Amino acid sequence: MNKATKGALAAAAAAAILAGGAGTMAAWNQSTTGTGGGTITAGSLNVTQQAGTGVWKWVEGKKAGDPVDFENDKIVPGDKFTYTAIYDVVLVGTNLTATLTPTVAGVSGDLAPFLLATPTNGEAVEVTQTGPYTVSTNVTFSTDAPASTMTQTGILSGASVVLAQK
Repeated sequence: MNKATKGALAAAAAAAILAGGAGTMAAWNQSTTGTGGGTITAGSLNVTQQAGTGVWKWVEGKKAGDPVDFENDKIVPGDKFTYTAIYDVVLVGTNLTATLTPTVAGVSGDLAPFLLATPTNGEAVEVTQTGPYTVSTNVTFSTDAPASTMTQTGILSGASVVLAQK
């Protein structure tokens, strides 16, 4: 082997040793944990109907605006009545907003599947702060109710609302 070849091999070996050792060289680093935090607590929401509220009234027809007479009134497909109640809502949360959406959870009996609930104003009630909210729910006796529903009953214990975070 000539001197030039030996020199080239020695240079290549030295470069390989230096490259292999480059990963083991110490590098400076440091870390710290930030300060100024604290304990965070989740908020909540709650809804209750005010005692003494909750009225069923006819929406259309010859008794429009009158209270429903549960002992004497008889409904037919297409009839519409409304349930209006005041609900106390408590929102606890910095950015918490919610909606109050009516349901027919307070309706049972044979006619329940044919009693359709919708918000009176066409939309759920927007809730942005704690306070009382009046919610009206239209209930319509479906025009698709079959003849077999004649003389059947439904129990209207009150419409319900669902309070859901928006």
